[in-house]
Amino acid sequence: MSAIVLRQMLKDRTRSTIWWSVAIVALTAVLGASYPAVHEQADVFDTLTESMGEGFAEVLGAVDGLASPVGYLNSNFYANLLPILLLVLGIGMASWSVAGAEGEGTLEPLLANPVRRSRVALGRYAGHVIVLAIVTALSTAVLIAFREPWEFGEISASHFAATGVASFLLAVLFTTITYAVGAATGRKGLAIASGAGLAVATFVVFALSAFVEIFESVRWLAPWYWLLEPSTLSEGWTWQAIGLPLLVIVPVVALGTVWFTRRDLR
Repeated sequence: MSAIVLRQMLKDRTRSTIWWSVAIVALTAVLGASYPAVHEQADVFDTLTESMGEGFAEVLGAVDGLASPVGYLNSNFYANLLPILLLVLGIGMASWSVAGAEGEGTLEPLLANPVRRSRVALGRYAGHVIVLAIVTALSTAVLIAFREPWEFGEISASHFAATGVASFLLAVLFTTITYAVGAATGRKGLAIASGAGLAVATFVVFALSAFVEIFESVRWLAPWYWLLEPSTLSEGWTWQAIGLPLLVIVPVVALGTVWFTRRDLR
């Protein structure tokens, strides 16, 4: 039955997945194709990077410079734009998976069938993860396919893949928190506030850690730090960017699902 739930969820999300994929692929292409023009003005951008100071450069993902391939992609895409878009997509889907459907009254008829609650919840959660994976993979594939024409040749395909996976896991982490809170409480608003609020709060901790000593001591708790320090575009596959999100995602999914199975639905 969980496979049926998953297929139905993906079917319902087909149109929106296509539009999200087209939009993010187009955005990726525009950013990538713009880099050669930026690279021609490397001296100007290097001067700008030096003037902003190390703290601001770290927050913007421009430690490697605004005009280098790594610095350009981090500061314009991986440190902000792509994660934010994935978070909007993932949190929106996760808030609906259990809490939203429960509020609309469409969840109870499904659960009236001879199927475990856990399978319904996990089937829908898996669908959201798959949608995020599709969108991220397409964006990554475009960058890999055109890395030579767009002058990103110094970044290997493996490093692009590592960065795509790391960005995907960051989005899945906060999507998972949204799912778990919604499943545990049945409150869509609280689910969105939890996922989005933690995403913003941890980014603020990461951003302020470059300037405020008290935040520097706890920035290792921020998933944004796992993604950006060090950059997977330059370092490739790292335990910090790949392993740490998984250590959070797995137990949070389990806790949210278990709580959902024990909760009285009204």
